[in-house]
Amino acid sequence: MPSEIISKLKEISSKAPKLELIIKDSLFLKVGLRIKINALGLEGKSLRNKKDGFTYFGLMEPNESESDANIDFSTSDITNNINNYKDEPIQYGRQFRIRFDINKYCYFIKDCSNGSGYGSFMKIIKEMKIKDKTLINIGNNYIAFSFGANDYEQIDDEGNENESILTIIVFSGESNNISYVFNQNQTSKILIGKNENCNIVLNDEFLDDFHCTVEYKKKLGWVINDGYNNKKSEIGTWFGLSDERKVVEGMIIQSNQNIYECHINE
Repeated sequence: MPSEIISKLKEISSKAPKLELIIKDSLFLKVGLRIKINALGLEGKSLRNKKDGFTYFGLMEPNESESDANIDFSTSDITNNINNYKDEPIQYGRQFRIRFDINKYCYFIKDCSNGSGYGSFMKIIKEMKIKDKTLINIGNNYIAFSFGANDYEQIDDEGNENESILTIIVFSGESNNISYVFNQNQTSKILIGKNENCNIVLNDEFLDDFHCTVEYKKKLGWVINDGYNNKKSEIGTWFGLSDERKVVEGMIIQSNQNIYECHINE
């Protein structure tokens, strides 16, 4: 990172907003643990030992030394023996990162798994737009979205993404790699859940009968909401963070068996 940016971060770090992540639920970390971040990065000890505006969350390989670490915060407490959780999905390496933007004067979050794990997700609180390759998590299921039924239909005659046709692929859990194709001219609302009246029925005890709703809106394209008819689901619908997103007050993050609640101190 250019030295002038580092200098600017140092200059504003005492006045810039601070971010606090609180562990709300975890297999590996103490619930209630508070992780404090400022414009320069993680406050206190950082495994990466760099103050460059980035904070990387992740897990070092079992035989990796701290001197080689490329993360700032370990998402597994060293007091826990990780070998006791061999049956749990554990993602080593970087899981997600938080960046302070000097120009926008706020924090951004992005998944860092690069397909090497289950990814990092934010809990859907309000309607969110679906993009090509959007990934969500509900219960034991991961659901991928793409536009078009095949490669030839993903682009329209004017060279734009063809959003009229939505392909939904469900993998993991009971329904493994099953594809569904919907045309907005025929199906403008798609219900996903365990009720037999849903468009996509998933045999998952953790899901609500009508767990989430995918809908086509003329000015927005395909969007997704948690729950159905203004009733939120019990465990939530989680939206993949493959694209960088602004961290907002109360944002809930899920990554590698940990759930974080974000609070911004202006």
